[in-house]
Amino acid sequence: MPEPVLPVFAVGVTAGCGKETGRRDSYVDFDEPHFIEHANRGWYELATSSGLFDATREFLLALPAHRYNPRVDLERRSTWRRVRLLDGWDVMGAACAIRRGRSVLGFDECLLGSRAGRPEFSMLSLDSSVSLVGTTWQHGIGSFVVPDPGSTQAVRLILDWAADGPDSSPENRAAALAWLQRNESAVAERS
Repeated sequence: MPEPVLPVFAVGVTAGCGKETGRRDSYVDFDEPHFIEHANRGWYELATSSGLFDATREFLLALPAHRYNPRVDLERRSTWRRVRLLDGWDVMGAACAIRRGRSVLGFDECLLGSRAGRPEFSMLSLDSSVSLVGTTWQHGIGSFVVPDPGSTQAVRLILDWAADGPDSSPENRAAALAWLQRNESAVAERS
């Protein structure tokens, strides 16, 4: 896996990327029969056609950096974990319902969402060339994929802010600087 990878916090802003970036979406209304199954099919089609998986179906998944602790403050840090998609998967259903515990606000928290059919997750290819986000919208659920997310304007803006912003955490600053330096080195090598 090439290091460093695109920071977790930067993938979330790909929601602001438009079709001109190559973004593709899959969306299913809540009132559609079997909406979780349809959302799973849409997620898988995006993941396979975009190149999210490597040859052994491995990819990066944003997971909590710590075990659940209700005393941790509201800013929950996540980190990339290398995972493999196994047979019999149900990303939009069962995986979104794996309970972690209760938040400091008293709400149930689940690993990849808030409950079955309510996804909130970020995924990244091992080489950071593809991001895939699952999310819950007002009237349905879906996922979207962005190729080469590190080169999009939305991601560059958040990385620049994290690298230089006075309110950026030391961890975010270090991750942003490492990514920006990686890209500068890659551009210099191509010249």
